[in-house]
Amino acid sequence: MRGYLITLLLIAFMVGSLFRAAEVTGMRIWNMFATFGIFLFGVAGSLAIARLQQSSGQRGVEESLKGLEPEWIITDWSAAPGERPDYLLVGPAGLLAVCVEHSPGPARSARARRRLSVAADRARQCAGWVRAELSGWPDAADLPVVPLVLLSRMRAPEDQQEDGVPVLNPEALAGFVETLSPGPAVSRPLRYRITRLLREGRLPETG
Repeated sequence: MRGYLITLLLIAFMVGSLFRAAEVTGMRIWNMFATFGIFLFGVAGSLAIARLQQSSGQRGVEESLKGLEPEWIITDWSAAPGERPDYLLVGPAGLLAVCVEHSPGPARSARARRRLSVAADRARQCAGWVRAELSGWPDAADLPVVPLVLLSRMRAPEDQQEDGVPVLNPEALAGFVETLSPGPAVSRPLRYRITRLLREGRLPETG
């Protein structure tokens, strides 16, 4: 964020200098360059605001996840998720495959609905990956794996789902988790074993 502020200050100084040069020399070409500088200032300012909003949204996501600890064990794969979810949560009610969507805008717009559909599909695929990883382990093969989309900047749709996948804002996560039926609760030792083995990418051999 500091880099954006420095850039904005430099552009503002440049624009002022160009307008001053146009006034002193009478050469209108400096006004043209100054006007272009104002355009650049607007672009840089928009990028700075978007970056600030995304950082704020990400902090909200992380705070909501940490609020579930220690009952839920969190694995952060957001830096390089690939086929894995951004966050994997293992708790007494099973597992949550959480994918984060950072797009802004109202959820009812056509563009937002497309983004939500893509995010929901990815969450389903990530949950499928988790199920496949656990499928050969009798202790964990039947545990529920719930796909979930968290929206860091967009307001969640009123029905809080997209194509059957729950879609929530971070502040609604704790309430959603409370609604999950634990069935036979996943013991704390098993939660730790599942988390450790999924993080290491090696599950017990069977047979």
